[in-house]
Amino acid sequence: MQQRLYYIDFLRVSAFMLLIVYHASVAFFPDMKWLIEAPEGSAALSLIMKFPRAWRLALLFFVSGMGTWFVYRRCHDLGFLTGRFMRLFPPLIFAMCVIIVPQVWYERMYEDGYQGSFLTFWLTRYFTEGKYPDGNFTWAHMWFVAYLLAMTFVCYPVFRLIDQPFMKPVNDWFQRVAASGRVYLLFLLPLVLNLALSPAFPRQTNALYNDGAWFAVWASWFGLGFLFARYHQALIGNVIALRWRSAAFAMALTVALYLFSWTGEGGFFIGDYEAMTPLLKTLVLALAWTMILALCGFSARYLNAPSVVVSWLNRKVFPLYIVHQTVVVAALYYVLPLGLGVWTEYALVLIATFAGSFLFAIAAEWLPGRTGLLVGLPPRGKTLPAGGAETQSARGA
Repeated sequence: MQQRLYYIDFLRVSAFMLLIVYHASVAFFPDMKWLIEAPEGSAALSLIMKFPRAWRLALLFFVSGMGTWFVYRRCHDLGFLTGRFMRLFPPLIFAMCVIIVPQVWYERMYEDGYQGSFLTFWLTRYFTEGKYPDGNFTWAHMWFVAYLLAMTFVCYPVFRLIDQPFMKPVNDWFQRVAASGRVYLLFLLPLVLNLALSPAFPRQTNALYNDGAWFAVWASWFGLGFLFARYHQALIGNVIALRWRSAAFAMALTVALYLFSWTGEGGFFIGDYEAMTPLLKTLVLALAWTMILALCGFSARYLNAPSVVVSWLNRKVFPLYIVHQTVVVAALYYVLPLGLGVWTEYALVLIATFAGSFLFAIAAEWLPGRTGLLVGLPPRGKTLPAGGAETQSARGA
């Protein structure tokens, strides 16, 4: 009897909800430049959010890799690439040409004093003044989708390669490592690739063409997610058994990062997000991996059951993601001039973001035909593959 891995749906929904919470807070960080910046920031809020900043994207790419496996196993040939392209490219282009435009318009009005209408900005400035930040045209937060699309094509030959019989020793080795205590060492894959590529790509840019070191990191999490889903039945028991150890490692790494990087109270400083040293990268990527293992272990053990709410949210998270940052920026534009104080303003922006994003996602369900693909909705009646199906219940492992 096959059973959907419901906990993967829970992780996917949770990762995107966390992303929205995080993006609603960035304008209030006094130590970070963003699209719209609050005149009064909160060092405390920035400090709190340094923790999820270390692992939220790793979790998103890992879960995306897991979902990709469930699509790939149904279609190995070029139909897989066609399907992935149609799932990711139309929303990317539509967002860049339509949905992202208002956030740049609000930014130009708030930061630069632009006084033209939205329609004037869209038709006369957005496409004609070059790429952001000097110009206006941008993929903004949709860089995540662009990277997913790129790494799907980059990784496809690797996916096909590991299907070959001569790769069995390598596949067996991976399963032995991932099914033992050595699973923690797998964070060395993104770390080594990043350190090797950093001399050529010293900065994280989210621009793809000049972001090789961090593209390798995100592709590593994506690939590990794909492999974990592929060998799920063999690995999940170990991940569940190690869940408390994984949580303990994550807690220890978090304390170390707060002491020696994020607050500098530990007696010596090992770097920060703006100047990442090899030691800081080691700790951050190790934290990301232990958090992934802990979250997978606990959710597989306790949350691998059907949920009407999670199922409903799972269909909505892609359109939520596509629109959320535009709603954040619009909310900031109208809330910040009220001068209500950081925490009140943040609460209002967060509430407005969730409300506006959900209204958009719900309204998107009424789009005719296949136009919902433009905002990330699969055709009605089609089951999302994120949780796939497995022959063994993760809950009972």
